[in-house]
Amino acid sequence: MGVNKCGECTVCCTLSVVEELDKKAFETCNHCILKKGCGIYDERPKVCKDFECAYLQGGKDIEQRPDKCGVMFFKINNNIFAGVLVPGVDYTDVAKTQIAVFREQGYSVILFKEKTKPFIALAEGHNKEEIYLEYLKEIKIGNI
Repeated sequence: MGVNKCGECTVCCTLSVVEELDKKAFETCNHCILKKGCGIYDERPKVCKDFECAYLQGGKDIEQRPDKCGVMFFKINNNIFAGVLVPGVDYTDVAKTQIAVFREQGYSVILFKEKTKPFIALAEGHNKEEIYLEYLKEIKIGNI
């Protein structure tokens, strides 16, 4: 098995949709080995290979890892970060601080929780409807 750069975190294995594996959001992937990683790591689908949460893209402060902070953040485009609240993990002050940092950097943050409407934390100068429409457009063209 290849090297897992996520440590013990397997949050994306539960929160993400992987059509190639017929895996729905908020359902743990059949190939996920909790606290270890992907059982088919070297042969995993392209969508899994290409995905990097904000923790992997950033400084890798362990407290910002999704299984620790309670939110899996990922960049949508140059205006938007999305965050998915991790079921069963407390929404921490670290996650709240990260949202504030994203907003200070000019990003709006769309937060999703299972079975509820998303919450949008707007960056200064952003319009809620425009940000949400921009997000929907990005999803339709497959950028996430």
